[in-house]
Amino acid sequence: MTPFKTFILSSIILTIIALIVTYGATQLTESIHPATMVTPFVDIEGANVTGEGLIIKLIVSNATGNITITGGYAEILETGQSSSLNVTGPLTLEAVYPLMPQYVNLSTIGIKGLVSGTFYGDPMYIGFFLVAPIHVSISMWVSNVHYNNCLLNMTISYSTPIPIVINSFTNVTLIDDTESEYVFYTIGNISKSILLAPGVNSTSITMNVGEIPNTRVFSCSLTTGHLYTLYLPITVTYIYPTTSITTQLTLYKAFIAGG
Repeated sequence: MTPFKTFILSSIILTIIALIVTYGATQLTESIHPATMVTPFVDIEGANVTGEGLIIKLIVSNATGNITITGGYAEILETGQSSSLNVTGPLTLEAVYPLMPQYVNLSTIGIKGLVSGTFYGDPMYIGFFLVAPIHVSISMWVSNVHYNNCLLNMTISYSTPIPIVINSFTNVTLIDDTESEYVFYTIGNISKSILLAPGVNSTSITMNVGEIPNTRVFSCSLTTGHLYTLYLPITVTYIYPTTSITTQLTLYKAFIAGG
C-alpha cells in the first residue's frame, strides 16, 4: 500500500474515532443535570404575649438531608432583649422573654438571630431576620372547687400579660350530674371587684350561697363520688395601657366530689 493510501485510511479511521468520542461526550453531557441547592431558612410559628412573657416559636423550613438543630439565639429589635433558643422538636425552637408593657400594644415585632446545628456532621449556622405578627394571649379557668355548709370555695387560675378586673358573677350554678339535680343556682348578678395582676397566678373566692339574695339552694354539701359541674359566667375588664375592654366569659369546672 502506498504512503498516500495509508494516510487516507488513517485519516478516515481517526475521523470515525473522533465522531464516536464526540457523540459519546454529547450523550454524557445531556445526561448530567446541574444540582439544585436546597437552602434551609428560619420561619416564625408564633409570637405570643402571655402571663409568662413574650414567647417566640420558630421552625427551620426547607430542611433536607441530615440536619440536626442544636440551638441558637434570637433578639427582639428595639428592646435589647435577647435569649437563647431552646430546641423543642427536630426542627422547632422556642425562646421566652420577660414581659414588657409595650408588647401588648404592638401589632408586629422584629426578630433577628442565629440558629446553630449540623449538616451531615459539619457545623451549620442559619441567620434570620423576621417581622412577625404579635398576639396577646389571656387565659382563665376554674382550677378547684369545694362546697360544704353552703360555702362555695373556688380557685380561679389565670395567665395574663395585663391587669384584669372581675366585675361580677352571673347566674352561678352547681349541678349534680350523677343525679341530674341542682345543688344551687343564683339569679342575677353578684357584684365583685377582684383585681388579677399580670402574670401566672391564682386567686381564691368564697361565697356563702345561703346568704346570697335570689338563690335557690337544694343542698349544702356534696356526695362523695358524684360528678358535679360548676357553671360560672363572669364579667371582666381587660386593662390595656391605652384602653379598657369589658366582656363576658363563662368558666366551668367538672369534678368528682372527694376525688
